[in-house]
Amino acid sequence: METLERFLNKFIGPVASRMNRSKFFSALAEAFMRTTPITLGVALLMIIGNFPIPAWINLLAKTGLTAHFNAALGATINLLSVYVAFNFAYVYAKKDGRDPLPAGLLGIASFFLLMPQSIQTFVLGKNVTEFPAKALIKSSTNIEAFQTLYTGGSGLFVAILVGYIVGLLYCFLVKKNITIKMPDSVPKNVSESLSPAILSGIILAIFFIVRVLFSYTPFESIFTFISTLVQLPLQNLTASPIAIILIFTIANLLWFFGIHPNMVYGVVMPMLTANMTANMVAFQHHQELPYLAMAIVSYVCGNGFGGQGATYGLAISMFRAKSARYKQLLKLAGPPVLFNINEPLIFGMPLMLNPYFFIPMVISPILMGGTAWAMMSFLDFSAYNPLIAMPFTTPAPIVMFLKGGFNFLIVFIVLLIINILTWYPFFKVADRKEYETEQELARENTQTAED
Repeated sequence: METLERFLNKFIGPVASRMNRSKFFSALAEAFMRTTPITLGVALLMIIGNFPIPAWINLLAKTGLTAHFNAALGATINLLSVYVAFNFAYVYAKKDGRDPLPAGLLGIASFFLLMPQSIQTFVLGKNVTEFPAKALIKSSTNIEAFQTLYTGGSGLFVAILVGYIVGLLYCFLVKKNITIKMPDSVPKNVSESLSPAILSGIILAIFFIVRVLFSYTPFESIFTFISTLVQLPLQNLTASPIAIILIFTIANLLWFFGIHPNMVYGVVMPMLTANMTANMVAFQHHQELPYLAMAIVSYVCGNGFGGQGATYGLAISMFRAKSARYKQLLKLAGPPVLFNINEPLIFGMPLMLNPYFFIPMVISPILMGGTAWAMMSFLDFSAYNPLIAMPFTTPAPIVMFLKGGFNFLIVFIVLLIINILTWYPFFKVADRKEYETEQELARENTQTAED
């Protein structure tokens, strides 16, 4: 443990210090942390709306409350990219000593400007119910709307680019005095509103040009371009356990750099779904499951161990925190992790672009998936039931026991130990640094008070 800590302090510590001094990385980290009130605020509603009791889920559906819980999700997590675009531009301008509000608003405007703003709908002919195969499309129309596909996690990478570019351009143009100078007699609130009008027009014109240029490409939008650029290398992967481990490792790697895993899952989920369906059909006919290993490995590598990145181990490690910041974060973000909702932890820590947590974030699927796959060689999973489907908020031990009995529960215990050992040394180093920072700040405050 001490050797690992020395290694982290020697090689990762300097990288972390440089990243903290970087305006880009420090502003991005703060932009994510500023989304914590939203991700944490909705966590309780997400748990209630998806509480893993079938009778409760059915009751919500019958009473019509499911739609309202989904609306809470739509107003928060499904708009996460919008909040990040605002926060990044806002914080970047603030760190540069500029009025941050116009930058934040331009971040949102530029993000929406790049986004497709229409959805094509179709009106079908008669006999749709009796003869769906013969249903004809009578007409189609375009509805003006923004898709949550882009405003949520899938648009996060574009939001980061937009927030950074807007913040950079805004600060640059302000330094060049590309503003409207108002007389002193003009009220301050009016002056602050009108002064950035020219530079706002320049910034929006730049993003307008970007939108038009992408419209002439096969991608049609920057969102599709980014998605395709990431997804194409994954399209030839198979559903073998090795491929599953690789897929989730890539997903965690991209998530570390702010690219939502949905960009990866969008390609592989149809394949996984088809294989899971084959498992269900085989189980119903009392046949051997053709993709049993894939099912086992995909679950333990996925979001079942505390959300994306398998953060059960991190949350448990935080019980040993010395810093006040991480102690408080555990109280706020720890309980949702039990139900696989770890956005408050991911953005509150933050885990993204945090060099201390790069290694555990990336190697977790390798260690956990590889161990589970190896344990299949001496544990009997013939009783595994692929028909059992639980809400994503169901804690891992419950799901694994219901699906695979005591043998799968044994796998959970072993993987939980591995998960804790993976996160703990890295968290210990990060916590120590935070504790030292807090102590230094306390000493400075004491000295200031005495003076």
